[in-house]
Amino acid sequence: MSTPGRLDTGYTMDSLVSPISPQASSKSFYSRSETLTLSDKYSPIDKGGSPQSLHAKPWPVRPQLLHKDISGHRWWDTTVDFLTVLIPLPFFMLAAAVIAVNGKKVDARDLDFLQQSIKGATTLFPICFAAIAGRAAIKYATWKLEQGTTLGALEQLMGSRTVASAIITQVQLRSFNLVGMGLILIWILSPLGGQSILHILFAPMKTTSSPSNITYFNSRQQSYSSPTGDFSNQWFSGFSILFSSSLLAPTAVLESSVDIWGNVKVPYFSSISSSGEPRDSNGWVQTSANNGTLVYSSVFGIPMTGIGFGNTTFTMESTYIQLECGNLTTQPIPNATDGSEFKSFLVSTNGPFFAFQNVSLADPWSIGYLGQDVTQMGSNDTSGFVYPQSCPDCLSPTLSSASFTNGTLIFQEFEGQDNVVSVFCTPSQQYVENEIFCSKDSKSQQCQVNAQRPSTLPHMPSELTYLSFDDVALGVTALLRNSTPQFKAVNQLQNWLLDPTSGVSLISTPNSGSNNEGETPLASVPLKDIGDRLGQLLNAFIFGSMWNSTTYLIGTPLYNITEMLTGGNNASFTPATTTDVVVMIQNRTSAFTVTGTQVNAAQVYLAFFPWLIIFLLSNLVMLLAAITGVYFSRKTIVPDYLGFVSSLAKESPFIRMPDVGINMDGMDKAKLVKDMKVRLGDVSEFEGGIVRLDGWLLRGWRRLRR
Repeated sequence: MSTPGRLDTGYTMDSLVSPISPQASSKSFYSRSETLTLSDKYSPIDKGGSPQSLHAKPWPVRPQLLHKDISGHRWWDTTVDFLTVLIPLPFFMLAAAVIAVNGKKVDARDLDFLQQSIKGATTLFPICFAAIAGRAAIKYATWKLEQGTTLGALEQLMGSRTVASAIITQVQLRSFNLVGMGLILIWILSPLGGQSILHILFAPMKTTSSPSNITYFNSRQQSYSSPTGDFSNQWFSGFSILFSSSLLAPTAVLESSVDIWGNVKVPYFSSISSSGEPRDSNGWVQTSANNGTLVYSSVFGIPMTGIGFGNTTFTMESTYIQLECGNLTTQPIPNATDGSEFKSFLVSTNGPFFAFQNVSLADPWSIGYLGQDVTQMGSNDTSGFVYPQSCPDCLSPTLSSASFTNGTLIFQEFEGQDNVVSVFCTPSQQYVENEIFCSKDSKSQQCQVNAQRPSTLPHMPSELTYLSFDDVALGVTALLRNSTPQFKAVNQLQNWLLDPTSGVSLISTPNSGSNNEGETPLASVPLKDIGDRLGQLLNAFIFGSMWNSTTYLIGTPLYNITEMLTGGNNASFTPATTTDVVVMIQNRTSAFTVTGTQVNAAQVYLAFFPWLIIFLLSNLVMLLAAITGVYFSRKTIVPDYLGFVSSLAKESPFIRMPDVGINMDGMDKAKLVKDMKVRLGDVSEFEGGIVRLDGWLLRGWRRLRR
């Protein structure tokens, strides 16, 4: 009878002799059939793992053949092999995408996609690496076991299935050899590879420079300001609206570097150079010190197209009339012989200062010009354009060395019925080259002249101006005074000469103009200011009289300019050299295209290659591990045995499994015995007997006292 409190197994401690002990012999091995009955093989409390339930499982009925070619593998094994090889490929694609976008401008949608991919890859990489590398270790260990190897080598491989276990296993086994170090290095790539993904791509702000083609309106082409020509009949009314709007613009716009429509305004070179700004070796004078006090040559700017996002710098040729006013007189208005008021004693159709029509009694001011008419000098031009062509550059280049005399422009303001104030100005044509700087984003565009110098291109003498052409001068005298609304006291043009920043306040003041207690406000304005302000109006008028220029002032693309016999050549959209620009000026080309420099301070993709190399190396090792697992899976004949508890349980003398299924993997067996209850323990001497622990008795080779 068995002793209470212990289970009778039929074994004694003396019978438990190690198979590798010198005492062991063929007779010392126990025989299950002789020493154990079926009821002894299971714990009395084991209800789920009865012999009947085990034998009821679908165990193979006879031994099977072992295979190592693909035909002997199940579809599941082939699928797993296929997927393990595919898993590293998306990571390689991510690395390729990072390399492909390196240095390119950031696209918000693409950046979001890449960032989400990087975050997902950072999470998945260690998981995928562990799954593939761990599987490769098992497959290689199984192949080594089939070929025959040491237990130490198997323990190294089976114990190195995570980063920590790879290190701990080598320390515990004292196996500091090449295999152990290789396993540690491989597994270190798992966290390194995962972290490297976070650092492979950045999107910093970076300045990039690239050429940019800018097209701008040619301000040196011919004027159509004849009082009876196309300008007065077609687009003068549109000009009048834009002109009046510019004169009534807010002070912030008047002092800005661009007009109401964003066209860049060209300053008087005299307002820059007179301040004492030094010139560089190329003659450029910077405008930075004068940005708040620059005096612009016109209320209109020069239209441009092709400005891209970012900062763009280019040079632009332009011209304007500069007025030097050196004399202001006040004198009584002479009476006509018939007793009526006679205002045309200086400005009239007969001179001495010529105008298109005589001054009427209701006119608050008048303008006239006295000078040489050079229109006929261009009559021998053989081009196909309709005459007259009114612009200095319309004349033959051979006249650039000719001598011309200055004309005189007179502006008269009538003070009540008695006196007239006359301002005498000398016009000169100025040719300048401007360095334009534009800054543009998705919401706005701002341009300004950063530097200016006298033009280095061929041009006519400064004494020869647009007013030297009779049609232009007469058009100014006839149409300029009709381009703004007339008021009883003072109109917009007079208001501009007196104070451009006053808006309509001066017009609405009862004591303005001729009602200012017998004194004209113009007498208190410095002659320099009168010349600059009158020049701004005059230049705007001449520029507005160029072929349909007002259409392009308000933003119509310059691409719409087409060749006409009266309008000059097409706009040129081929980047022009300096020589090309000279030729196009002579041909009256409507617009030029020049090459500028565009600088963008934008986000760009930047691949960090040290981390990218680590990521690629880690991914390459993962791919090699996947291939290794597939290769040794195909090279191994024996089924997977290592690492499965069911395989260890089968060797227990206290668990009886059918002696079939030699080619079954450990997982297949585990599915068949998964309901069996087991307990792992050690056996020791206890009151002269042994203790069997619930179905699974560990073969203990050493005696331990409890």
